[in-house]
Amino acid sequence: MDSSGFITPPPGLVPPRHDTDTRTERMPRTGPALPVFNPPPAPQQESQAKQPPTWLVVLPTGARVPIDGALLVGRNPVRFEPWTSAGLLPVDDPARSVSKTHAVLEASADGVRITDLHSTNGVSVMDAAGAATPLAPGVATAATAGATVRLGSYRLQLVTA
Repeated sequence: MDSSGFITPPPGLVPPRHDTDTRTERMPRTGPALPVFNPPPAPQQESQAKQPPTWLVVLPTGARVPIDGALLVGRNPVRFEPWTSAGLLPVDDPARSVSKTHAVLEASADGVRITDLHSTNGVSVMDAAGAATPLAPGVATAATAGATVRLGSYRLQLVTA
C-alpha cells in the first residue's frame, strides 16, 4: 500500500502501457445477431388475478343461492343427462306454474346460460327495462347480471357476488 491509501500491485503483475494514442473502432458483425432476452412477466398475486364472478340466484324470499356449475330449478327437480352432477334448487310455487324440473342455469365468466327444459309454462328473461324475451325450449340463452328470470309466473333474479 502506498502513502495515498491505494494498493500497489507487485512489480511485473500489470504490464506497462506502450500505446497511449489508441482509437476505438467498431468491428463489423460477422455472425448471427444475438438473441434478445425478454424477461417473463412478473407473476400476478392472487388479489390481482382476474377471477370469474360468482353468480347468485336471488329468490323471492330474498335467499341467495350460488350457481356453481349447473343448477336445475323446479318444484321438485331431478338430475338427468347431461346434468347428472348438477345442483338442485327446489322452489316453492303455490301457483304451481313451475314444472317439476323447469330449467337449468349454468354459470359462465360472462353471464348465466338458461335453458328451458321443455317446461309447461315456459321461461322468459326480463332485462332491466322490463322487456321479456321468451326462451325456445332446449336452447341455452345467455343472461347478464340484474336480469329477472321468469319460470311460469315465478321470478328469480341473477346477480354477481
